[in-house]
Amino acid sequence: MHWLVSSQCISLPKTTTRLKLGRAVTPAMKHRAVKTDLPSLGLPFSWGVWYGNLLFVAGQGPIGQDGKVKEGDIAFQTKATMENFRKVVEAAGSRLDCVLSTTVYLKDLSDFDGMNRVYAEYFRKEPRPARATVRADLLFGMRIEIQGIGYVPPRGK
Repeated sequence: MHWLVSSQCISLPKTTTRLKLGRAVTPAMKHRAVKTDLPSLGLPFSWGVWYGNLLFVAGQGPIGQDGKVKEGDIAFQTKATMENFRKVVEAAGSRLDCVLSTTVYLKDLSDFDGMNRVYAEYFRKEPRPARATVRADLLFGMRIEIQGIGYVPPRGK
């Protein structure tokens, strides 16, 4: 079996089934939950999951340590959401500049400009993550929710 990885053709063992950011992923690899200090909401999901060096961040919102939504305007809720997002990314051993893609869910699309100003403060380096923004009916009265995909760099990089 031959795969093109980083502009080089390499041979992989037949047990290799997928590629992950330039490295082979074998069926024996396990995914694991990211441990954070975010509150448990009693719902069946993990705040973050990583598989190999890929990181999947669940939808984060302006949830306080008490598990309740932090009330406020879109700038306040976006900042609280991004701080929770950062907590998951850093708990996995990564950084915001390693986030590859985000999806932003807004209850009201008229909040886009206010969200975008705060969001840009967290993703300053180019290339910024690819992003989609959609309107959605959100749980718990949140005005914003953000999920994402990133990677965990090798230690020391």
